[in-house]
Amino acid sequence: MALLEAEQLRKRFGGVAAVDGVSFAVAAGERVALIGPNGAGKSTCFNLVGGQLAPDEGHVRLHGHEVTGTPPRGLFRLGVGRTFQVAAAFASMSVVENVQLALLSRAGRAFGALARAVTAFRAEARALLLRTGLDALADRPCGQLAYGDVKRLDLALALANQPRLLLMDEPTAGMAPAERHALMALVSAIARESGLAVLFTEHDMDVVFGHADRILVLDRGRLIAAGDAATVRADPEVKRLYLGEAAEGPS
Repeated sequence: MALLEAEQLRKRFGGVAAVDGVSFAVAAGERVALIGPNGAGKSTCFNLVGGQLAPDEGHVRLHGHEVTGTPPRGLFRLGVGRTFQVAAAFASMSVVENVQLALLSRAGRAFGALARAVTAFRAEARALLLRTGLDALADRPCGQLAYGDVKRLDLALALANQPRLLLMDEPTAGMAPAERHALMALVSAIARESGLAVLFTEHDMDVVFGHADRILVLDRGRLIAAGDAATVRADPEVKRLYLGEAAEGPS
């Protein structure tokens, strides 16, 4: 059974079908990229899965259970993590304290004064930082981090919930090329080791073709191609509608 299933999702805004009958699945341990040119509907589709939007029609299932229209907080409790295009953290707090707060949230414990984070879940937080390559920066204020390290922290915060599904919205946006591949290689390793399912949107085609097990291509709200990198590269519609634009840097 797939960990995530999207079935015949549809969403209209006025007279425009932003998502028009899209179906796909993501298995445990699989990394799936959702791509398409501007206006293709990928952001809308991603937000239908992540609960930011409710579909007009269709279904979203997690481990076979209906979660259609469940808001993000409800999905969080069901084991769905998310990173964001613009990563955010408490700038005045240290890296490890930010992760401790995320662990406190997962445990459902009210932390009241932020000072309580100094002792709670510190060992678990350090383990997450070690896994994401941030252990040496654990005591540094987040406001002093380089942008690539902020992105790694965003990943650590998402992993603090021990998600079964990780949704990543433009995970490498704003990063240098070498940092992009290092981050996605880390995500790939975690997915393989833990059986984490990953669905991500991404504009960098080198990242997509280098790190996705499968690629879903949208155009005008419809799924026009799906498969591994070789299959998608060879698809004539993808070449015409998307890859030709990629050389110019689609936004």
